[in-house]
Amino acid sequence: MLSAYNEQQQLFLPYQYSREALQQSRQQMKFYCPQCLQPVQLKIGKYNIPHFAHIANKSCVQLFSEGESKLHYQGKIQLFEWLRKLGHTVKLEPYLPKLSQRPDLLLIKEQQQIAIEFQCSAISHEKWLLRTSGYEKNSIQPLWLFQTPQRQSTQGIQKIFISPIMQKMITTTAQGLSYLVSYDAKTSRFIYWTNLLHVHGHTFIGKVQELAIHKQHFPFYQPTSITKEEFRLYWQLYKKHCKQFVYQRLIHSKKGARDSFLRCSYELRLSLTAMPDYVGVPVKDAEAIPLFPIEWQTILHYFCRGLQLLPHEMDERDIRLFLRQQNVEITDRAVQAIKNYGIVIAKSYQKNDCFPDICEQVYAHLFAIATIY
Repeated sequence: MLSAYNEQQQLFLPYQYSREALQQSRQQMKFYCPQCLQPVQLKIGKYNIPHFAHIANKSCVQLFSEGESKLHYQGKIQLFEWLRKLGHTVKLEPYLPKLSQRPDLLLIKEQQQIAIEFQCSAISHEKWLLRTSGYEKNSIQPLWLFQTPQRQSTQGIQKIFISPIMQKMITTTAQGLSYLVSYDAKTSRFIYWTNLLHVHGHTFIGKVQELAIHKQHFPFYQPTSITKEEFRLYWQLYKKHCKQFVYQRLIHSKKGARDSFLRCSYELRLSLTAMPDYVGVPVKDAEAIPLFPIEWQTILHYFCRGLQLLPHEMDERDIRLFLRQQNVEITDRAVQAIKNYGIVIAKSYQKNDCFPDICEQVYAHLFAIATIY
């Protein structure tokens, strides 16, 4: 823990003192846990950030994240000082008795309380849900900030891997733009993954931007939409991923003619090495369908051929039948994903039935819907 009471019941923050001063304080003062009020030890190592720890076998230990990493301590201190400098009322590691929880930071803003959790280590979905629901049930807004993964260090438009737990932190603006903010305690920078486009599974395409902590406001900045020119790069990366998927499916599929995607491609006379642009189209809500878009859209075209319909001519009953045949859970989002696909390619059908530039239609659907539709 980063704070403890001294004998005068004053909160003592070791990081504010030099190691020499802390050595003297350790000899002259006693410190107590802010939660259980039992004695704690002031630890001053050469490499770790000075902190307090319970004496072994004390009953309070389970309520603390003892053994936290230096990076975690470092990040909490940086975020604490950042919010204080912005003029916010913020507490470091406060114990909330009603919840029996201790957030890394508690921000008090007017009538609102925000519990900030800086997460450096892996956390299970169950533990995340338990802590999040605990805050929400007590009218405290949880804000999870994850340490930026080491592999994600460059800026610009690129393919991004986002773990399942971090995907739960994705926020959507009023304009429908998805983004995620993480914090890198090593560089004291906030990392924005903006204009997120889901590809498949845990893979996204996004625009990565950095902002030094001294330039960051709170609440966080909200991203603006990428330009049509920037989306061209998204399109290229997305189509490259589609080609990789088709190649891997062709090489590794063991189902042969029983592979629905390969069989439908053959029946539609589609070349697997040069799939048309109108299949493999990113659309809103596609995450609700666990199949890769180029797969379910190819199968959808074959399904529509049997009905003698175009995708945008399907009604909801047709869509539900298609999802059922593919063993996909029938949800409102899954139905909407197929409707969205129909809307996008319908606009291209209207332009001489030759899909002159479906990329532009996809950009309008994903990022410029307010100005185009």
